[in-house]
Amino acid sequence: MARPDGEHDGTVRSPRVLAPLVQVPSPALYRRLTPSQRAGIVAAATTVPLSLVPLLRPRSWLDQGVITGLSSAASYALTAALHDVVLGASDSALRLVGRPDGIARTARATLVVDLCGAAASAVVQAALPRRVDESVRRALVRTGARMVTGACLSGAVPGLVDALPGRLGPDRLSGRALRTVPAAAAVGALIGGAVHELRERRAGAAGLDLFPERRAPVGPALDGGVLVVLGALAPIWVERGLSRFAAAGYRRLTGLPPDGPLRHRVSVLGHGSEALALAGGLYAFGALVYRRTEARQGVPDVALNDPPTQPGLSGSVASAVDWQLLTREPRRHLARVRPVETISAVMGEPATDPIRLYVGLTSAPTLAARVDLAMQEIARTRALDRSLLVLCSPTGSGYVNHAVSAAWEYLTRGDCASLTLQYSRRPSPMSLDRVDDGREQNRAIWQAVAAEVLRREPGRRPRVVLFGESLGAHTSQDAFLHTGTDGLRRTMVDRALWLGTPYASAWSRAADSLEQGRTSPDGLLRLASAAEIDRLDPQDAHAARYVLLAHDDDAVALFSPELLIREPAWLAERRRPAVPGQARWSTPVTFLQSAVDVKNANNTVFGEFGAAGHDYRADVARAVRFAFGLPCSPGQLAAIEVALRNEDRERAALWG
Repeated sequence: MARPDGEHDGTVRSPRVLAPLVQVPSPALYRRLTPSQRAGIVAAATTVPLSLVPLLRPRSWLDQGVITGLSSAASYALTAALHDVVLGASDSALRLVGRPDGIARTARATLVVDLCGAAASAVVQAALPRRVDESVRRALVRTGARMVTGACLSGAVPGLVDALPGRLGPDRLSGRALRTVPAAAAVGALIGGAVHELRERRAGAAGLDLFPERRAPVGPALDGGVLVVLGALAPIWVERGLSRFAAAGYRRLTGLPPDGPLRHRVSVLGHGSEALALAGGLYAFGALVYRRTEARQGVPDVALNDPPTQPGLSGSVASAVDWQLLTREPRRHLARVRPVETISAVMGEPATDPIRLYVGLTSAPTLAARVDLAMQEIARTRALDRSLLVLCSPTGSGYVNHAVSAAWEYLTRGDCASLTLQYSRRPSPMSLDRVDDGREQNRAIWQAVAAEVLRREPGRRPRVVLFGESLGAHTSQDAFLHTGTDGLRRTMVDRALWLGTPYASAWSRAADSLEQGRTSPDGLLRLASAAEIDRLDPQDAHAARYVLLAHDDDAVALFSPELLIREPAWLAERRRPAVPGQARWSTPVTFLQSAVDVKNANNTVFGEFGAAGHDYRADVARAVRFAFGLPCSPGQLAAIEVALRNEDRERAALWG
C-alpha cells in the first residue's frame, strides 16, 4: 500500500502461495545485519563456552583468549558464509519452479529454509558415519554437512525471534531489543553453556576425570563477556566493511543492485574476502617469524667461541668440521660431552671418553658434501671401534636431547659414539617444510654408515642403534617409510628409541593401532611412559627392538591438521585416559585448543624432571637402558638420574 506522500510503507507483498510464511517482518529489519550475520553471531557466542573446556595441557589466560577469539571469529565467518550459501540455493530453487525473482526473504521464510537445510545436512551426516580408515573426501563431506547443520540451526534461532508476533514483534521496543547483537550473543552463549554443563555432568557421572587444573585462570564471567566481544563483535565489524567493499565492486562490474536476486553471492564474496585477508595476514606474519627465528638460531653462543680440545669431538682442532661454521645447537651439543672422570664417578667403574660427531647444516653446502664430511669424522675418530654407535636425528633447531645423550654415555661407560646431521635451524613447528630434507639426509648417511659396518668382520662391528625425538623421530622414521622394520635391519640398526613422535609420521599412526604394552611380531612396542617398562610381560620385553614412547597428554604426538575435518581416534574409540571426560571434538575449536597445547607441551623447569606433555627427561634413563639393551644396577640407574638432574641445572645456569 502506498502512503499519501507517495512513499512505500515498507510492507512486503508476496505471492498468495507464500502468504502463510511471509506475512510478518519486512526486510527493513535487516538493514543493519543480514540473517546470515545474525546466525554468525549466535554461532560465535555458542563457541565461547565450548572453547573453555580443557584439553591436553594447562593454559594461561592469554592462551585462552587466543583460542576463544580465533574460534569464535572462525565460527562467525564460516557460519555466515554457509548460511548465505543455503539462502542463495533456496533462491535458485524458487526460480527453477517459476517463482519470480526479488521475493523478499522474511523471517518465517528464512526459518523454513534453515530447518530444511538442517534436516538435509543431518541426513548426509547419518549416511556417512565416521570410519577409522576413511578418506579425506568422505571426512570433508561429513564435516561440511555438520557445519551446514550448525549454520542453519544458528540461523533458526534469530529466525524464531523474528517470527514472534504481538508485543514481541519487530515494531515494538521490546521486540527490537530481542533483535540486537547483544541479545543474539547472549542466546548463543546460553546454548553453548548448556551444552558444556550437560557434558560435564555426564562425564562426572561416568567417573571420568575433568582435569580442572588445566582450565585457564580466568573467571567464566570474564571469559563469557570480554572474549565474546573480542571474538564475535570485532570480526563482524571487519566483515561488514569487507561486504560493503565487495558490494560496491559488484555494482560497478555488473550494474546490478547489490540487494537484488544475487545478493547472497555478494555476501559470500564479502565473507570470502574476510577469510582471504585473515589468511594473508597470518601468512605474512608467519614468514616474518620464520626469518627472524632462523636468523636467531644461526647466531652461535658467545661463550662457545673456542673449539673443544677433545679429539673425539667434531669441531676440534683435529676435526674436518669447522667449529666457526657451526650454529648454536650443534655447539651446545658438542660442548656438553661428559668427561671420563664424571662418567667413572657416576657409574663407579672405569670409563673412557665418548665420541660425539656432529655435521651442521652450515658445515658444507650440499647433502653429498655433508655426508662425506660425516664419513671422514667416523674414520678419523675410529667411531666404529666403539661397542655402540648411536645414529641421531635432531629436532628442527638441531637440538639433541642432552639428557638422552648423557644417559647412553653413562650406561656404556663412555664406550660409544654418536653421529648427528643437522637439516634445519628453526624450531620443530617451523621446520615441517624440512621433513623431506631430513628424511633424504638421514637415509643417505645411514646407508653410508651401514656399508662401512658391513665391510668389517662380524666380531668387530658395533651395535648400531637409532634415536629421534619430536621432529627428529619423524625424520628418522621417514627414512624407512616404505621398508618398515626390514629397512632398519638392512641398515644394520639393531634397536631404536623414538620419543614424542609427531602424529604426521606414518609410523606414529601405525603404532597407535598397536595394543599398548604388547610387542608386535616385527619388534615394535608402544609405551605411554617409562614406568610401564617394569610392568611388561617378559616375552614382550625380550622381543622389543623398536620403542615408540609418547605420553598420553603429549599434544605434539596428537596434533594434526586433520583435526579441522574429522574427529581423532584419541577423542573417540581410542580415547586416552589423559583426555578430559567432557572434551568433545568440534571444528575449529579442537584444532585451536590442540595447537595451543602443542605450544605448551614442553613447559619445563630445569632440574625438575616430569613425565608429562612433551617433556621426557624423567623417562630417558630407564627408556635408554631398556630400548638399547644397556644393563646397569638399580644403584647405578639412580645415580644416573641424579646426575642428569644436576647437569640440567648446570645447563640452565649456562644458557637458560
